[in-house]
Amino acid sequence: MLVVREIIVGQIILICLGAIAISSIEQRTLGESLYFAFITGLSVGFGDIAPQTTAGRIISVAIGLIGVIFVGLVVAVATRALADTVEDLRKKQG
Repeated sequence: MLVVREIIVGQIILICLGAIAISSIEQRTLGESLYFAFITGLSVGFGDIAPQTTAGRIISVAIGLIGVIFVGLVVAVATRALADTVEDLRKKQG
C-alpha cells in the first residue's frame, strides 16, 4: 500500500508542476492553472479555460494522461479494498 501512496502523491505533484508550467506559458494565475490542471487531470474538462499555445496544449495532454492513470489507480485501490472486505466477511461467516 505504501508504494501506491507514493505513486498517487507523485502524480499529484506532477499535476501541480504541470499547473505551474501552464501558468507560466499561458500567462494565467497559479490559481486558474491549478484549477485547470486538476479539472483536466480528473477528466472533468469543463472547457471554461483552454490552452492557447502549442506548449500549453502538449502539457494539457500530459496532465490528462497522468489523470487517467491517477483515476484508474484510485478505482483499483477502492476495488481491492472492497474485495478484501467481502473476503473477510465471508471468512467470518463461514
